[in-house]
Amino acid sequence: MPNSEVIRKPKSRFHINNFPWAADIILLLVALAWGSSYITAKTVLNNYEPFMFLFYRFLLTVLIMLPFTWRNLKKASSETWITGVIFGLFLFSIFSFETWGIHYTSASNSAFIISLTLILTPILDWIVNKKFTGFTFFMAVGLSIIGTGLLTFKDTILFNIGDSLILGAALLRATQMTFTKKMTEGKVLDSSALTVIQLGVVAVLSGVFSLSAEGTSLFHIHQSLEFWLLTLYLALFCTIFAFFAQMVFIRRTSPTRVGLLMGMEPVFGAFFATLIGGEILTSINWLGGICIVGATFWGRYLLDRRLKYSTP
Repeated sequence: MPNSEVIRKPKSRFHINNFPWAADIILLLVALAWGSSYITAKTVLNNYEPFMFLFYRFLLTVLIMLPFTWRNLKKASSETWITGVIFGLFLFSIFSFETWGIHYTSASNSAFIISLTLILTPILDWIVNKKFTGFTFFMAVGLSIIGTGLLTFKDTILFNIGDSLILGAALLRATQMTFTKKMTEGKVLDSSALTVIQLGVVAVLSGVFSLSAEGTSLFHIHQSLEFWLLTLYLALFCTIFAFFAQMVFIRRTSPTRVGLLMGMEPVFGAFFATLIGGEILTSINWLGGICIVGATFWGRYLLDRRLKYSTP
């Protein structure tokens, strides 16, 4: 009899799992995109009410993605649909709080307060998943928070209703990061279908709230080219790329590490505020940026060391 062997195709040396830093790099690009979104959204909100803006942003996003994901949606399991709807409710809440917050406060304040996700994520991860990172890690998180404060420091700090809404968005972000890994772990879910479903939920709910709360007509098309170009940018880079990348790569790292990488968001936010918004950063502000970058890499080192010594 001929010798029967199971011939296995060798793994490609370019497989994503062969590059442990790939997830971190992608999530860092997500932070870059989201950092640019503050000044962009602030500009767009000069023309539209928040829920109306969200409706067009996410409707445009879904329409762009549908031709590429239609087959995946038709084949998606009921588990994928249920998970997508739940994530969509989370996402709608986050964007509602963020958008109304940006509407009532400055872009720099928004970038600072949303970075509190850094400290909320490991706390929730500890409570939900019973994973205590260690007190030294919280020193790195504390340094990041201090750095963010220095980065966005002005003459005074006024905590208004917009700041409160951004703080609520930070808590919702941390909750989403923690439960995304918990809800998707061990499940076979189509990432593209999952992304479209949750973005579709945001579009539908934004339209409903725009009609009921703002009393605006969804059929009123804005004529400003600037509005549509900025909305298209937010749809393509700050929504499609950012959330699809997060959905895929958040399962290849820990919620705490995701929180640290998102800590680069206010740095990028300050950069775009300076480049586009004409804001001036003092030496104290730049010191804050250095602290945040240092805290990010310090946190990464602590997490890697903990993983190394906890692995048998």
